[in-house]
Amino acid sequence: MRHLFALLWAQTEQPVIQYFTLTDPDPEPSFVWFILHTFYFIGFVLAAAFVIGLAFGGFRFWLLSKFPYNRLNGADKDDPNETFRLSD
Repeated sequence: MRHLFALLWAQTEQPVIQYFTLTDPDPEPSFVWFILHTFYFIGFVLAAAFVIGLAFGGFRFWLLSKFPYNRLNGADKDDPNETFRLSD
């Protein structure tokens, strides 16, 4: 019984359980973190360029099908269907 009182006397006043971890919850970014996020950024930029390229190519295809003799599509300035010369 005496040991029980000595044990209770040696304990702390706060009966709260405290947990300690060895890992830091917010570690400093390391070189591996930098390389990994660089690859994420490159992947995002490539995906965005692919989507923008598909949209631009689709627009060019639509423009060529809708307006085939447009100068922006590479047609000559003088279209033979629209221009009539007396020398012809």
